Amino acid sequence: MTKILFFIDTLKRGGAAKALMNLVNAMNKTQYDITVQTIFKEDIADKLNDDVSYKYCFERQNKLTELMARVETAVKVIYPLHIKDNYDYECAYLESISTKIIATSTNSSAKHFAWIHCDIEKMASNPKKYALKTGAWYKKYDSIICVSETVRDSFCRVFGHEYDTKVVYNVIDSDDIIKKSASQIPNNIKHKRITVLTAGTLYSPKNHLRLLKSCKKLLEEGIVFDTWILGDGPDRPMLERYISENNLQNNIFLLGYYDNPYPIMKAADILACSSNYEGFSTFVTEGLILGKAIVTTDVSGMQELLRNNEYGLITQNDDTDFCEGLRSIILNKSLVSKYEMRAQQRCADFSLEHTTKMSEELFDNK
Repeated sequence: MTKILFFIDTLKRGGAAKALMNLVNAMNKTQYDITVQTIFKEDIADKLNDDVSYKYCFERQNKLTELMARVETAVKVIYPLHIKDNYDYECAYLESISTKIIATSTNSSAKHFAWIHCDIEKMASNPKKYALKTGAWYKKYDSIICVSETVRDSFCRVFGHEYDTKVVYNVIDSDDIIKKSASQIPNNIKHKRITVLTAGTLYSPKNHLRLLKSCKKLLEEGIVFDTWILGDGPDRPMLERYISENNLQNNIFLLGYYDNPYPIMKAADILACSSNYEGFSTFVTEGLILGKAIVTTDVSGMQELLRNNEYGLITQNDDTDFCEGLRSIILNKSLVSKYEMRAQQRCADFSLEHTTKMSEELFDNK
């Protein structure tokens, strides 16, 4: 039995956390003994299957334990204090703190993998400075696992080509998504006209303001449609102000976070991604599984997912071109129908069995 630790700061949010939960729940438990560990104790009900072990470093999250976690990480003792078992593989499943913690592993017999979920060149305000700060961490790892080809290319440009890098797509539970999408949408959400939807944490990388500015411009041109925004995050007050100041309350709706967003995604007509950068978008992958028409900025992973506009519309990563792309797909019903049909064809490449097998092969060569 191969013992594997996946360490992630939290399972509470984000596409990376969702991908990890899909992966560990789907892996073959007759071959792999899997543990997921977070920094603070979390409610894992309906997140991790019973055959996945769960651990944490701190019983409660408060100001004191947050300070302790920062101090212990800084002085490199969080690993020896909180990670006790003897694993065959130790995986940092997200950049930054998880990578730093597993880099201090004292288990010399284990193999160490670091997952990269984002375009580091775009994520870091100063990539050279970021490489100097974190390069020593990545040198501790046997392999760097990138969630798309563009993520790997970005990592190699920032850190160099001396690392062993592999591309493994995120695991998506396509059957579960389709099953959950059959539920009724909440009563407070009404589909009244053609509707654009986006989903994700409300913070700067997702650039929801770009979407709102595009919606404002198109509405002012007399193009009538609604926009639903799923998710919460630090940018919510700013987005609420923008909607209020520009009198957009009748057409743009901040719906908040839903445990099951799929009926709402299914009810929308068009899915939109206005991000500054991504790794391999869980939202867009789920949109393909649901057979939705998609418009997105050209961020990491989109060319692989949508194959040069074959399965969805990719715009340049700027406000003007994104707005033009949004306009063209809203006004062109035949384009929406074409992309819905193409999405249904593409989703077969992201089946749970296929993507899980790609990940399991990482752990078969110790």
